[in-house]
Amino acid sequence: MSQTFNSKISWWMFAPILSGLGFFLLLSFVQHRWLAAGLVLLAGTFILYLLVSTRYTITSQELLIESGPIRKRVPLASITTITPSHNPISSPALSLDRLEIRYGKFDSVLISPADKAGFLTALHQLIPALRHD
Repeated sequence: MSQTFNSKISWWMFAPILSGLGFFLLLSFVQHRWLAAGLVLLAGTFILYLLVSTRYTITSQELLIESGPIRKRVPLASITTITPSHNPISSPALSLDRLEIRYGKFDSVLISPADKAGFLTALHQLIPALRHD
């Protein structure tokens, strides 16, 4: 059995980008610059794809992190700690309200599940000794 959690989205982070792309798309159409319009449309489509496809799936063996074409598998047995974070570093998290998951010896990943409490509960059921700050 697996549980899937969608990413929390901070729309304020993406609204300026999507608005800017919308402006350039309109400008490209008005000026009949079809190649530019196509490129802007492609960029906007990719951003929307990331917004709707970022999710975190917990199975009995691993945490699967999906964000667009990127897939990352973290074995549950290797997870050591989870701490709240607002680190803006690039990651498969669409919000600055994040969780930092440390695993292995020196690895970590930042995620932002919309249902943070449900996500933590699901992980604690599978990893009772997990430390959470």
